[in-house]
Amino acid sequence: MRHRVFAKFCFCVLALAVLTSACSVQSADGYHPNDSYTDKVETKAGTFSGVFRIKTEASDSLTLDPHSSVSSTRSEAMIARYEQIEELFECTVEAQQVKDGSITSTMMASTAAARNYADIFQLSAGNIYDMYKGGYLTYAQNLEEFDIADEKWGFEGQKEMMTFKDGQTYGFRNIYWSAPLPSVSGVLYYNADILAENAMPSPAELYENGNWDWDHFKQICIGVTNHVGDRQGTYAFVKPSAEYPEMIHAVISSNGGQRLVADDLKGYRCGYMNFNTIDALEWLGDLVRDEKVCYEISGSASDVPDVEAFVNFYTAFLAADSSVGFSESEMYPLYTFEDDFRWIEFPKGPDFTGKTTAYYSQYDQFLALSNTVDIGIVGKILNAMFEPLDDEDTDGWKEYIERNFFFHEEDFEIYRNMIENARTNYSVLTTKTNLTTDDILGAVIDGIKTPKEATEQLVPVIEGLLG
Repeated sequence: MRHRVFAKFCFCVLALAVLTSACSVQSADGYHPNDSYTDKVETKAGTFSGVFRIKTEASDSLTLDPHSSVSSTRSEAMIARYEQIEELFECTVEAQQVKDGSITSTMMASTAAARNYADIFQLSAGNIYDMYKGGYLTYAQNLEEFDIADEKWGFEGQKEMMTFKDGQTYGFRNIYWSAPLPSVSGVLYYNADILAENAMPSPAELYENGNWDWDHFKQICIGVTNHVGDRQGTYAFVKPSAEYPEMIHAVISSNGGQRLVADDLKGYRCGYMNFNTIDALEWLGDLVRDEKVCYEISGSASDVPDVEAFVNFYTAFLAADSSVGFSESEMYPLYTFEDDFRWIEFPKGPDFTGKTTAYYSQYDQFLALSNTVDIGIVGKILNAMFEPLDDEDTDGWKEYIERNFFFHEEDFEIYRNMIENARTNYSVLTTKTNLTTDDILGAVIDGIKTPKEATEQLVPVIEGLLG
């Protein structure tokens, strides 16, 4: 697969070189990748004393630490940008990837130990919220000459996700670098080969024609399920449970269900007590129990048995977040399936009214600011640092992602719609309730609780431990 990806990359580079030599075209906003770096940024209005430190826990294929990235070309561009920042602001830029959990543990150990540990962090939304609660972060609106409303700092749903109770935004993206890769939850992956072998309609074509809905998804799930006995053969997807709840949350989101809704008196209240959520749980429970389309994981030694089942052709679909699609591990589908590996959002339920069923969750990656930053200069540094990398324009991140992680243009366009229009599922604000929530929702799939019983039990759990 790597040879195919590399060949696709070389072709794109050659085509870009020919186009560039033939003409010089500016984007609508006047941006051109061949402008000198100093033409793209305002001259500095001060210096940054000492070391500008960046810490990242992200483990995907591209982080703010160029030495941890698998993309040598992009790493070199990031190193060059850090050198430009060092010259512009008379400082040293230090970017380091550290062990998962070490940022929050270091910051929370003591204020003295954490002082000057880092200026910006790259880590999950859930960890950022924990650091916000501990008082270790400053908000983006606190920086001088830094406009969090600018599109370069993320899409509306991402900013909504990271704007907390005080109305300030504590997490943001650096869109033009795609580092970390723009992540989103509620992705449904599928094995096109299994669907074709069973003469099932293409989800991509159904999506294009406006027919990607629960009814067609159920038809495909029944059509691809072909097994003998308890485990042999092919199933639609891994059985949803408290341990594998991604399908449950995706179904709820796909029918307009929300974990929290705004409340003038409480700030937020549990949003599961409505027919959107109840109907979604009833539909999924019936599909699982009546149609027998699910593969039940048993005795797997894998860290990700649901992914393992998908890669080994036991299941046709996998509900997960985008990190699965971006992983270049040999145990993941990007490496294994090649062009049979397809992306799509979860099909729409009858009561869904939004632009995408995808959503942002506590596991998605963001950048955050230490409360020790120099608010007078750091905004200027970030504005200059996260301009498009050299030889790229403001759409360069899209070309990089499509070229390296997608075999089908239509799948990339679906992914782009997901990240641009996804909303928050509020799991960041309810981290203390996640295990209990998954247990209760999993009991519905097992037929132990009715959807109404489950949603009634979730109200005091979610509202009682909110925040």
